[in-house]
Amino acid sequence: MDTNRKTTLRNAPKPKTASYKYSFRLNEEQNIRFNELLCKAGLEHNRSRFIVKRIFGEEFVVVRRDPSKTQFVTRLNDFYFLMKETCE
Repeated sequence: MDTNRKTTLRNAPKPKTASYKYSFRLNEEQNIRFNELLCKAGLEHNRSRFIVKRIFGEEFVVVRRDPSKTQFVTRLNDFYFLMKETCE
């Protein structure tokens, strides 16, 4: 039995990159402000990415989804295709 495995893309060793970890503490007032900033940015679930972008001044875009606008666009598209079918 051959114990040597073929190296494929799935089991190929991944290149190691340097990774550094930092921690900090916030008081109650700072924590409230931090959570407000997270909510405004829409990044409640990715705190580390938010912190890195804020530290290095990288731009981040907040995309807010409004369900009422989605429904409006859907109905508008339906109306458009209905009108298109009747005109043909």
